[in-house]
Amino acid sequence: MISRRFKAGCLMTLLIGFCLGIGFVFGVLAHSAWKKKTEQPAFLKWAAMNHLKKLKPTAEQQPRLEAKVDEALSELMGFKKQAMINIWEIIDRTTTSIDGDLTPEQKAEWDKIKPKRPDDVK
Repeated sequence: MISRRFKAGCLMTLLIGFCLGIGFVFGVLAHSAWKKKTEQPAFLKWAAMNHLKKLKPTAEQQPRLEAKVDEALSELMGFKKQAMINIWEIIDRTTTSIDGDLTPEQKAEWDKIKPKRPDDVK
């Protein structure tokens, strides 16, 4: 016969495992949401301006600092867009190269599974 202590131990182990699983899922979801947010220019500007507040800028310095941060963010977003374009050019070139080595049946399957360029990178 199984003792109450053993049953309670098993239930506690299951409960702990369940809680760990739920915590892991919420952690992954929170991380992905945070990652998306931190890629937004508005968030990057907010973070940079908060960092510069530690210098206690004067009222006349504030607009100049903000303009410099805006200029840097504009340049960074341009670099990011160009990097994504370059990455997808490499991927497209590689997928086209792979097409040449495939049989017709493989090409049909490859057309279904090959990476597709996102609309915002065209």
